Amino acid sequence: MRKIALLLCVFALCSLLFTGCGKKADGELVPVKDDNGAVTGYERKYHNDNGDVTRWDVYDANQQYDHYVLYEYDSNDRLAKETYYQADGIGVYYYAYSYNSSGKPAEVDYVSAKEGSTRTLYDEDGQKKERMTYDRNDQMTKYEVYQNDTWVESALPTEAETTAATEA
Repeated sequence: MRKIALLLCVFALCSLLFTGCGKKADGELVPVKDDNGAVTGYERKYHNDNGDVTRWDVYDANQQYDHYVLYEYDSNDRLAKETYYQADGIGVYYYAYSYNSSGKPAEVDYVSAKEGSTRTLYDEDGQKKERMTYDRNDQMTKYEVYQNDTWVESALPTEAETTAATEA
């Protein structure tokens, strides 16, 4: 009797987790194929009520669970964050997105505990402007500007320049 009650509790908890988050499975695992039609893995996606993907589960070619990605959206239904997790639930890295008042990209942050982080800034028109790379100790290691459709490395800004830009 206790086993049945425990199983019912686990089932109820799992149901609450998925329905409470507005997630619903779109069906069976979907095969992912390469250009030659060979199955290279499988995926399953969950969506919110707006149809946005909120979770993407990825499996290998043997249908073994590999990793998953969680997607968050802002109040204007724009992608705000995507976080990549190992199959065991340990977070690997994330991207955070912000937008200007016109709805165009303003900033994209990539953060990894192993690699450090990268911040990409955009101009008012949503065009790439500059990119800063930081090590795991949050020290800037690279500064680049976007020119002629390519990133060009420049001298690291001084502390005074960084402070002035933050206060502007």
